[in-house]
Amino acid sequence: MPTPTVLVLALLAFVVVVVGRLVWPRAVRPLTGGLLLFGVAALVQWFVVLAAAGSAWEKYAEGAFLLAIGYLAVRVFVVLVFDALFVRRVGVPVPRLARDVIALLLYLLVAALILKIGFNTNVGTLVGGAALATIVLGFALQETFGTLLAGLALTWERRLEAGTWVEISGIVGEIEELGWRSLVLRTTLGVRVVLPNSLAARERVNLLGDGTAEVAVPVRLGVGYGTRPHQVKAVLAAVALDTPLVLKKPAAQVLTHEFADSAVIYECRLWTHQAWKAADITDDFLSCAHAALQRAGMEIPFPQRAVHLAPAPAPVDTTARCLDALARCALFAGLPEGALALLAGTARVQVYAPGEAVVREGEASRALFVIAEGEVVVEKGAGELARVGAGEVFGEMAFLSGAPRAATVRALGPLAVVEVDSEALGRLLAEHGELAQELAGRVAARERELRARAELADEGQTHRSLAGFLLERLLRLVRH
Repeated sequence: MPTPTVLVLALLAFVVVVVGRLVWPRAVRPLTGGLLLFGVAALVQWFVVLAAAGSAWEKYAEGAFLLAIGYLAVRVFVVLVFDALFVRRVGVPVPRLARDVIALLLYLLVAALILKIGFNTNVGTLVGGAALATIVLGFALQETFGTLLAGLALTWERRLEAGTWVEISGIVGEIEELGWRSLVLRTTLGVRVVLPNSLAARERVNLLGDGTAEVAVPVRLGVGYGTRPHQVKAVLAAVALDTPLVLKKPAAQVLTHEFADSAVIYECRLWTHQAWKAADITDDFLSCAHAALQRAGMEIPFPQRAVHLAPAPAPVDTTARCLDALARCALFAGLPEGALALLAGTARVQVYAPGEAVVREGEASRALFVIAEGEVVVEKGAGELARVGAGEVFGEMAFLSGAPRAATVRALGPLAVVEVDSEALGRLLAEHGELAQELAGRVAARERELRARAELADEGQTHRSLAGFLLERLLRLVRH
């Protein structure tokens, strides 16, 4: 090639690199190395032709120039085929490891052709020597080659891709990169872990998905033999409904897993889209299950290796606590002390964990609740209606009217409520009949403030007859 042409090509390569990185950075960046190598090889050939024309250096410079052209041509081919054709036109991304392997084979093929045509080199001899060297290196680096081949197999199978969550050898993490020698995981703690490809090919790999498929998180806990399994399953299924990140469809499965020494072991399969957050799901579920089982009077036993007599706990005066909460409630404030004492003696204190539902929309009405400690949120469908704090009452209208619960009431934090059932209130009214009119008026006034007219529209009640309707319901409690 004429010397001026070589110089022009060298300068053109450098200009394309500089201008392209400013104007078309995405298109020129993959070709920068090839263009710079081509430009340097062209400058070297131009200088050698001027300074040592006809010498052996000219032949070497020409060979280097041809190899640089071959390298640049392969780079252009790889970018056009994999980026422009597969990704932009077909929409199928090719794994990085597969691209590197194909590019390497093309480099070797182009180099062999240049050596054969340009220098009349016996490529067969080179291949034989390379084969012998490969055998020697294979014995010395068999573990390295095994890791490389494992990486190739994982890449072509396309099961382990960036963005997929996996569990390998007890390590849970998201795949960030799959390379020649290793894959990089980012764990739920934010730590980046490098694992050799041979480990992923040899060990069991749990594919946790990318957040689109349902995966079950198994959680086991033991409950005492004194409770029937179907009762335990009902409580745990209700807890699963309120556990964050757990899907409602498919519903959680509660299975009797084992009759152990101290307890019946239940396995709760909680379905989720984010199985890699199993620790968070387990924490939320077990925290609420502890409170729910305790409220239901179900024992969570544990084995003891030493027998000792513990001091009896100080008795808790729940009646006094109920009396205090009822006295602070605006609905019952001002009632005779004897009436409040009768009501407090039959009421009970219930404790709920944060996020638990005290009552659910559509449930039967069996009790009204006075908040002793904490705060609740009233939800209708997916929206929030109101928040109710300590000393206030909720559930009274559905309780008195007999209609299903019109909203869901959920604990915002640790919550303690006084539960007053219909039997207790009926005994109170039977003994103090004069309180029916007063209590009906109190409830009516409260419900007018909360726009109860809409809730009673189906009963055909008017604003003026609200107190009379509630009085009728209160007297019906006495008769029943």
